Amino acid sequence: MRVLQAHAHMQAQAQAQVRAQVQAQVPQAVRIKAWAKVNLALNIVGKRPDGYHDLETVMHRIDLADDVEVVRGSDLTGAGRPAITVTVTGVAGLDVADVPCDRGNVAFRAAQAFLECLERSESVSISVRKCIPVGAGLGGGSADAAAVLAAMSQLWGKPYGREKLMAIGASIGADVPFCLMNHDLAGDDADGSAPVHAAFAEGVGDRLTPLPGLRRGGLLLATPGFAVSTSDAYAMWDARPVQCAGHEVHDAREPYAVRPPARPTARGLAEVLSLARSSGERADASSDLQRVCPLMSNDFEPLIGESYGQIMQMKQLMMRAGAIGALMSGSGPTVFGVYGSPRQAEAAADVFASLAADCGFDMGRHGPAVIVACIGDSGS
Repeated sequence: MRVLQAHAHMQAQAQAQVRAQVQAQVPQAVRIKAWAKVNLALNIVGKRPDGYHDLETVMHRIDLADDVEVVRGSDLTGAGRPAITVTVTGVAGLDVADVPCDRGNVAFRAAQAFLECLERSESVSISVRKCIPVGAGLGGGSADAAAVLAAMSQLWGKPYGREKLMAIGASIGADVPFCLMNHDLAGDDADGSAPVHAAFAEGVGDRLTPLPGLRRGGLLLATPGFAVSTSDAYAMWDARPVQCAGHEVHDAREPYAVRPPARPTARGLAEVLSLARSSGERADASSDLQRVCPLMSNDFEPLIGESYGQIMQMKQLMMRAGAIGALMSGSGPTVFGVYGSPRQAEAAADVFASLAADCGFDMGRHGPAVIVACIGDSGS
């Protein structure tokens, strides 16, 4: 009996030493990128009984990103609960005055959800330097939440695998799972995978099928001086006139409502990306873009464009500035133009600014903010 007890004691000591060594190797602060996304196609396929909407969309990471730093701490609130602090700043010209730093911030909720799953009373400090325009349809908030989860996974020694982290992300916001896929999520259960840059999303955006990313192309992003809330965009969709059995109705919930005639869809665009990879036709970045851009579509675009005329004007100016294709991203209001290379996008920025000035656009503080970015990678 004494021999067994001694052996068990030695095992416990060895395990404690291993845990201590692992803990010593775990960083106490992590800096990480929170990558923006664009929707290359977005279709609303129905409204669910719970009030949410089913989507089909193709999302693609772009190289525009917020800078996030997460610091692990031990300070608790007076009630013994985890202390979560969030600080938000912005690059020059980016207004972050209306970005909350409490539970109204999805990065805060991400940290809270992570700690609740751990069932530990620990604390974390989060600093976000915003480069992604706020409320712009580029997934900035979701990207920040995903970055916080990925960073906290590193700080706490990767206690969860990919599926658990994805489930936590889905509980926070519909776009968070895709943004999480942009990071290396390998955990203790070895179910991690390489970062994914593009995916076909279904349901509320939480059912994801990875797609081959585009080869490196250029993007020109134009964000007008106003935001469009996602809830307002869906309200416009629900109130839109729809075609029913030969006559027009004004209740989108009418059970006999049908879609307009055949048009580009997210599912079709996803199939083109997948087929291009399987057939080996991915040597030429330009051919990628030429195939994809004609299939870009967004069900929100005509609705938001009707309420905000600047949207369609910016899209037209993008095309006049040489874009292969242009589209509003997500629920807007950002419009992006796709160009053959980052250098072409940089040249198009000057053309766009000149055309916008000729059309009377105010390119000052409250006018469109124009950002040059990249989509895809030479090794995708």
